[in-house]
Amino acid sequence: MTPYAQLTRLILAPALDLVRGTHTMRSLRELEESQWWPYERIQQLQSERLQRLIHHAYERVGYYRALMDAHGVSPSDIRTAADLSLLPVLAKAEVRQHLSELLADGFPRHELVVGRTGGSTGEPLSFYSSRESRLTRGIARALRAYEWAGIHPGDSIVSISGRRPAASSEEPKSQRVVRFLSRQVVEDSASLCDSSLPSVVERIAGRRPRALIGFPSTVCIIAEFIRDSGIPAPQVNAVVVGGEQLFDEQRSLLRDVFGTEPFSKYSSYESFDIATECNAHEGVHIAAEDIVVEIVDDEGKPVEPGRQGRIVITNLHEYGMPLIRYDIGDEGSLLGGACACGRSLPRLSTIVGKTGDTFYTPSGRRVSARSFRTAILVELGIRRFQFVQDALDHVTVRVVPNDGLSPSKARELDAAVKAHYASTLGDDVEIQVDIVDRIDPTPAGKHLFYISNVTRPPGRDAPTSQK
Repeated sequence: MTPYAQLTRLILAPALDLVRGTHTMRSLRELEESQWWPYERIQQLQSERLQRLIHHAYERVGYYRALMDAHGVSPSDIRTAADLSLLPVLAKAEVRQHLSELLADGFPRHELVVGRTGGSTGEPLSFYSSRESRLTRGIARALRAYEWAGIHPGDSIVSISGRRPAASSEEPKSQRVVRFLSRQVVEDSASLCDSSLPSVVERIAGRRPRALIGFPSTVCIIAEFIRDSGIPAPQVNAVVVGGEQLFDEQRSLLRDVFGTEPFSKYSSYESFDIATECNAHEGVHIAAEDIVVEIVDDEGKPVEPGRQGRIVITNLHEYGMPLIRYDIGDEGSLLGGACACGRSLPRLSTIVGKTGDTFYTPSGRRVSARSFRTAILVELGIRRFQFVQDALDHVTVRVVPNDGLSPSKARELDAAVKAHYASTLGDDVEIQVDIVDRIDPTPAGKHLFYISNVTRPPGRDAPTSQK
């Protein structure tokens, strides 16, 4: 641990907790201890927290009281994670429809934080989280996840992601403190192109960061450029990727370019870090102290380890707007047996669903699917979406609005979508907006939301496309 990381751990981070009224570092210490507990003790803690959450949901949340009564389930019936199958899975459609009914009666509204997800599963969503769940427990899980990769609070990090908004005089004091303490520098994923990549790599090298983090598709754009150009790769101690499925070929590319095995994280906007890869690199450990993860079939029944199914989660610290057996929109499978790292936390072996693709443009830009910043679609009243690149200079955005649109509203929506994504794709790409009633899955039942039918141009001076 570097001297600055030690200073951050002992003084600066606790001071930040004091300023914003959280206890993140205390929660981190608890997680650092519990990760080495025997599995039975972790299960006991999980069950105790689950029972408290279920009783709270029944007593304070109208949606769950009605749901449990309708299914003949009492709070005392649910004592362990295995008992959760007595309740149906909570789909995103139910969250949208019953948003106000999912809020806990009497929960202080100033303790709630509004959240929006652009919907890697193609379904934008608005929701609420408590400050305790998000700023204390969620961040503590994230810090533990980084520790497994050898990264500590205060370490220098380069993040390949959407650029953060500039600070303003209206920014809360706690956020200004975070900005002051943070040694994380953001490289805008939307600006990655042939002309900018040399300077991006130069800036990363100049920072000499301990870690490089981002979505697999965006970090791989940089790794691909380094490999193909032959320039030296920046020296980093760790590469941490998440938010999308990490494919074997991407893992191999990152390992070869940066000389270190990448760490994969599984997280969501709704619950923050859910599962993380340890240094054994054999699946991802579920943060079972805080979150129940179930793998279920189409009927919501748990499946055996090794069998792929839908991932549903229950955040044990979310009392403001509990999401119990929440279908996060991904698929995965549980991994049996013990991990070589010595931790007893259960593991997921595979995760699919949060995948991305790279879109190429005539000017040489390489745009990760995650650069599209689709949370704006929630505000535009869009329920489902799909981006399809069918030519180097043409992208179709298919959208399903929440309600029927008049001709004038349809024109407004068309203009808003084009205006928003013109800066992402560039003025050399035509954007076509198709307002449709539905977006069909593939014959295999998969929903694809970022589809590029264009291969990487073989030459920078004369790029071509392949239908």
